[in-house]
Amino acid sequence: MRYESPRLEVGVIYSGERHYMSPLIDSLEQSDGLDGIGLILVDNLSEDGTSAWEDRFPSTQVIRNRRQLGYAENLNRILERSSAEYILLMNTDMYFDSGSNCISKMTAFMDAHPACGLAGCRIYHPDGSYAHPARRFQTLKTIAARRLGMHNVFSHAISDYFCLEQDHQGPVECDWVSGCFMLLRRAAFEQIGYFDTRFAKYFEDVDMCRRISAGGWRVMINGAAHCYHHEQRGSKSLLSRDAFLHLQSYMRWLAKWGFDSGESTQRRAA
Repeated sequence: MRYESPRLEVGVIYSGERHYMSPLIDSLEQSDGLDGIGLILVDNLSEDGTSAWEDRFPSTQVIRNRRQLGYAENLNRILERSSAEYILLMNTDMYFDSGSNCISKMTAFMDAHPACGLAGCRIYHPDGSYAHPARRFQTLKTIAARRLGMHNVFSHAISDYFCLEQDHQGPVECDWVSGCFMLLRRAAFEQIGYFDTRFAKYFEDVDMCRRISAGGWRVMINGAAHCYHHEQRGSKSLLSRDAFLHLQSYMRWLAKWGFDSGESTQRRAA
């Protein structure tokens, strides 16, 4: 059912993670209510379908894939279908605090920062630890610290990567935000284009943020809003398929942007 297009639409890709999807939709309603928020569901060839959530929002659109598509391809399907001023792209393994008004705060933040093309919020793990959604571009030292266990040697690189010197309770400007929660301004993505599908998995979010910045927009974190993420980090094991995909995407990132992309846009501006 459609009514007047909402200002913000939430886009979610569903591949069968029902144990995550139901808490996400339930907590979203408890956080903000559903009036004025649209939902775009991509059924990525799941076995059980999306019928359980199709009638929850006053405005819902369902995209049913005939074959399973990659993450960036599905994100683009959401952007193609959306007509809202703001589009929030979320993982299924997210949830909100009751009464936190995260979505409302994010909309107000974008209204107050018209130069912001893409924004995230504070993100926590279920145990309460901070997920550090504000990031700077990776350098070789960052990779050595995170992938090769050399975090003691390059601890400053980790601090820089996670923007630890910044006050995360307020607005934070950064190079990129975690792709599990990305709020895009329609005017920004219409200017710079859709997600680059050459990134099969990983770095599609980093690339989008890099292009947003190159287009003259700001990439920011709204410290006044928060939510939670059951972070999987499938690429943590060096011998996993996800680790291979992560390395493959990083090589494609370097081929596209070069090693100078590891230098923060904030430091270049300074």
